[in-house]
Amino acid sequence: MADFFDRLDGSRVNRAGYERVLEATWTPQQNVRVTSTDLPDTWANALHRLGRDLHVRQYNGSIERIEWIADYDPDIGAVLLLSDVTVLGRGPDGWGMDGPTSRVDDPAESILACIADLVQDQVARARVAWPWGETGGFMSPQLLGNTAVWSDKGHHIAIGTL
Repeated sequence: MADFFDRLDGSRVNRAGYERVLEATWTPQQNVRVTSTDLPDTWANALHRLGRDLHVRQYNGSIERIEWIADYDPDIGAVLLLSDVTVLGRGPDGWGMDGPTSRVDDPAESILACIADLVQDQVARARVAWPWGETGGFMSPQLLGNTAVWSDKGHHIAIGTL
């Protein structure tokens, strides 16, 4: 993880010039805990909705902990959400992000679909399939109309309701 320093205005910036805008964790016992955020409530709400689904449909391991940090990249105007996934009986998998980004003020459901995609990818990188579909295989996050959903072979369920 990049080193951060405090600027005179109180914000935290890493060596690449990105401002740290969110820090949070998820555990099965405590669900989502947002420890700091400069983002609109839609971001914390999205993490809380996703956190409800993290309790179920895990295959090939059990997620013990996820840590999140989000940095704001002013060059592209987007929030970069990184995850570090720990699976029960294994160490932390390391910080990573591979996938879409959202802007600070994107609609809530769009942010949720983006976050679900990013977190699912990092959970898979930790060698756990989540969320596992009714008939096997991954469910896929997507924005269907104006609702963030998990898609499973033509069936859709709102993210946060598994």
